Amino acid sequence: MRVFLIRHAEPDYAKDTLTEWGHRQAQALADALASVRLDWLFASPMGRAQRTANYIAHRQNIPVKTLDWLRELNSNWEGSKWAWNGIDVAIVLLKSGRLPQPQNWHECVPYGSLVSPQAQKLARHFDETLAAFGYLRDGLLYRVMQPNDLAIAFVTHAGTILTLLSHLFNWALPSVYSHLNCDVASITELNWQEHDGYAIPQLLRFNDTVHWQQLTKRVVGR
Repeated sequence: MRVFLIRHAEPDYAKDTLTEWGHRQAQALADALASVRLDWLFASPMGRAQRTANYIAHRQNIPVKTLDWLRELNSNWEGSKWAWNGIDVAIVLLKSGRLPQPQNWHECVPYGSLVSPQAQKLARHFDETLAAFGYLRDGLLYRVMQPNDLAIAFVTHAGTILTLLSHLFNWALPSVYSHLNCDVASITELNWQEHDGYAIPQLLRFNDTVHWQQLTKRVVGR
């Protein structure tokens, strides 16, 4: 099973839609995915994700299924700081020399009490969705109940994608937020590698933006 985690294109946050450039990015994204026959397409209910997913749906000729739990997380602690953009928190953690662990990371960062329950809820919903496709979370692995070669796409948000990667790789969330970035209209692709009745999600590509970076070069070159 292959899973695509796709961030929406350049947003107009005030109107919760896409900018003019964002629409072009979304089209380029849909074109880039055309070589993959998607079996299922899920999207956050937020406007910027819906607009992006619509381009993919049109190109793939499949419907968009909206999942409320794919909406962006609320990590805006102290009124202006987003957890996945908290370089100041990352530097403090790394200077301490004591890296947070998956079991206690929420005790090590100022956004822990806010983000931890949301991260747990997101992980639970994601695993419930995968279980419906035959891959049941069992500790740190996935037990293969019904193997398949489906391609499933989730159009969502930066914080949601990074938080899901923390869950899938069993990494402490602050470490993911510190070292990984998720750009607009990016593709992250994973494959559930199977062995002896179990599966491990392996990263095939991360934060791929080649499709719209090439578009940028064509526009600038004119």
